[in-house]
Amino acid sequence: MTADGVEYTPHSMMHKAIVRMDPTKLEMLDGFELADAGHKFTPEASNVRVIVSGRDWDEKRILVYGSTSTEEAKQYIETVIGRVTEIGHDAQLIEGPEITNIAVGGDFDISLQLESLSIKLGKQGVDVEYEPEQFPAVIVKLEQPPVTFLLFSTGKFVIQGLRGFEDIEPGIERVQSLLNGES
Repeated sequence: MTADGVEYTPHSMMHKAIVRMDPTKLEMLDGFELADAGHKFTPEASNVRVIVSGRDWDEKRILVYGSTSTEEAKQYIETVIGRVTEIGHDAQLIEGPEITNIAVGGDFDISLQLESLSIKLGKQGVDVEYEPEQFPAVIVKLEQPPVTFLLFSTGKFVIQGLRGFEDIEPGIERVQSLLNGES
């Protein structure tokens, strides 16, 4: 909760790690499938998705989507490493996991008139998009901190593009000042 009483919750993160592993046909392991971006691993009973990409003879990049903490992401990376070593191939974590994106949900606890808000923010020089036929939110792109807000008519919001927790409250405060007509 911010000092002004705005509630928010980080709900999803993306982590990146680098793993050195022997050439391995990951699609031959249970739970892995070949996808456009690499090999996708979907752990059972989880909303998390793990993508392993890179050449067979190189270091692999592992992206963990949907984890709620770095510790959880590390567990999934260790699961991938464990699955590879179980079949007799070497695999070791070289770097990471590090947070590359955090999604946060929250509520300003006010109703918003999206059309008039988008017009007002546009006149203030804010990078704003509103296409209600396409998506039911005003999209506000901030330069400082460099994040994107989705503002819904209910007052609820989602922040995307966060690189660290330290940008959450400054981002919320910036959008609050815009909602209050301050520049």
